Amino acid sequence: MRHSLYILLFLFVCASVLPALAQRGGGSRRSGFSLSNLSSTEKEIPDSLFRADSTGLGFRRLNAYQLTPILGDYIESPVDTLRLNTANSTLVEGRSLSIGYIGNLGSPSQTRIFRNRGEARDFIFADAYTPYIVTPDKAQFFETKVPYTNLMYTTGGGSTNKEEELKGILTMNFGKHLNVGGDFDYVYARGYYQSNSSKVVNYRVFASYNNDRYEAKAYFRNFTITNMENGGLVNDSVLTNPDDFSEGRRGMTSRDFPVRYTNVSNKVSNGQFFLTHRYNLGFYRDSEDTDEEGNPIEQFIPVSSIIHTFDYEQFSRRFNMNESTEIENAYADRFLPDANNIIPNDSAFSWTMKNTFALALREGFQDWAKFGLTGFIRFEKRKFRLPDYATSSETHNLPAYYSRTYDEFSTYIGAQISKRLGTLITYDANGELCILGDDVGEFRAEGEIQTRFKLFGKDARIRANGYIKNTTPAFFLRHNHTRYFWWDNEFSNTQQFYVGGAVDLESTNTHLEAGVESLQNYIYFGQNGYPVQHNGNLQVISASLKQNFYYRALGWENEFCYQLSSNQDVLPLPSFSAYSNLYVAFKIAKVLTVQLGADVHYFTSYEAPYYEPATQQFRVQHEKKIGNFPLINAYVNCHLKQARFFVTAYNVGSKFIDPNYFSLLHYPTNPMMLKMGVAVMFNN
Repeated sequence: MRHSLYILLFLFVCASVLPALAQRGGGSRRSGFSLSNLSSTEKEIPDSLFRADSTGLGFRRLNAYQLTPILGDYIESPVDTLRLNTANSTLVEGRSLSIGYIGNLGSPSQTRIFRNRGEARDFIFADAYTPYIVTPDKAQFFETKVPYTNLMYTTGGGSTNKEEELKGILTMNFGKHLNVGGDFDYVYARGYYQSNSSKVVNYRVFASYNNDRYEAKAYFRNFTITNMENGGLVNDSVLTNPDDFSEGRRGMTSRDFPVRYTNVSNKVSNGQFFLTHRYNLGFYRDSEDTDEEGNPIEQFIPVSSIIHTFDYEQFSRRFNMNESTEIENAYADRFLPDANNIIPNDSAFSWTMKNTFALALREGFQDWAKFGLTGFIRFEKRKFRLPDYATSSETHNLPAYYSRTYDEFSTYIGAQISKRLGTLITYDANGELCILGDDVGEFRAEGEIQTRFKLFGKDARIRANGYIKNTTPAFFLRHNHTRYFWWDNEFSNTQQFYVGGAVDLESTNTHLEAGVESLQNYIYFGQNGYPVQHNGNLQVISASLKQNFYYRALGWENEFCYQLSSNQDVLPLPSFSAYSNLYVAFKIAKVLTVQLGADVHYFTSYEAPYYEPATQQFRVQHEKKIGNFPLINAYVNCHLKQARFFVTAYNVGSKFIDPNYFSLLHYPTNPMMLKMGVAVMFNN
């Protein structure tokens, strides 16, 4: 596998130095599509995202954007070229203010910030890998005048416990309208504990075509992740008192700690094809800009759009037990029969196909068109497959044990109203209702309104948002058939209501956000590992603050979040989570930027969930509390022209402050380790 990493690196470097493959100056002309002239349902991407002081690279030849998953509207998206804080961005802890995981890069995880969890997928086994799965609203598309390549390699640990990641992206324009590219993310972590390795293979091929009349964006993505599952430590005390468990051995390391399971693994695979395209109806008129001869440049004004979005996604999961006696002894129930004394591996499969058709009236084509209006209809087909037993009426043509297939189909109608031009007042509101099929009665409605103004000469923004949802529980919360867990539930729909707001002050580097959420019929995993529906009402109150301070070479960045769950037995959350980063940044010889500092992650103690390998879910527990320790990292980040490199001492507090560094029940984070990485960008 190491050779494949070198091959990928070689191919991307070769592609980056072959600019002749693409036309230079491939940016769109004013009368064609241009990200600097987005109108109607598009959001303008500000040039500030690509200034020298923002990226450190001093170019404006690259634009990046993301899409809304249903209608394919544009969302501004910064490019990963920032000078500072590269080290933290490569850690699992860098993916959320506070996150619980089972130790390794690429391993199952769950954010502790409840408002960031989102809805459960029908294929719930993939939810633990959300940070690594690219969805339409996280997939980037590009417009670039010259080929763009960005590669990053990180490594940490010794030969027996090393974790490595290689990720990169290559994109280029062919002419003014067509862009193609690809990205990949490869993770291989051997693990600091027994049977705790993880491997992620994630790649995507994408393309976009944009002109006045027709716009299309598409990608194909494939994702596979394999985790060895050890179930956590047998006795948590081994972390703080390893000598008590050494049995006379000297120099006991974390790989010697007794774990619950060996020779057990989970493998989740995912593939997706996404396409959104639209035909624009409109007219041309002279703009205020002129060409070299002083003639007005024609600008296309879209009036309406006919939109189609196609989204096909499939998942598969296999739980390999490989005759593990430890896991056999851990569960009292057996639901699937042994075949010749061989334990059958659990498996599950699903695919979903969505077709959305929409008609949009665009904002701003005339002075009286103060907002955009879109109506759509979506057809959604789903298929699921899992093991089952034949009933008495089926035994005449089915074996006693076989795979059962479930089919579901739903039809949704929806609408969106938006005002995205201007700064005084902008808003977005959309809703959808299932009118036919298995999810009939399900609906979602959400909206946001904001205003921007100047405060002390700098931008300030006030935003209010909210949503109301009545959703059908995920399929595998309703049905799941495995060797150790078997359920078929008749759950009621879950209702969610949220209202909140945020304030951004550029003049003081302040971001303040607060909200309250009410949940009815909330579904969680109980202590026995089975899904349970809470019939009462839950409330979650949250408030967060980002406050940064800068003075000359000194930087101090802070983020805090307070959460209050009305029922900690059902929805346990840490009351307080924090991240603080203190550093000095300076230049050497006017070309080398150096950031020297340390950061700390912290959360108050609470009954953190236990990750259950047999279901890949996080279940509540009342065994012990986890938290109330600092996870400290010391680092040096450097930036030289188009390269960034760093060295990090991870979890230094485990050696000098607190060795009780658990992330989830029975799952500690990695002990102190040295990590390093390098990122190189080509844009020529």
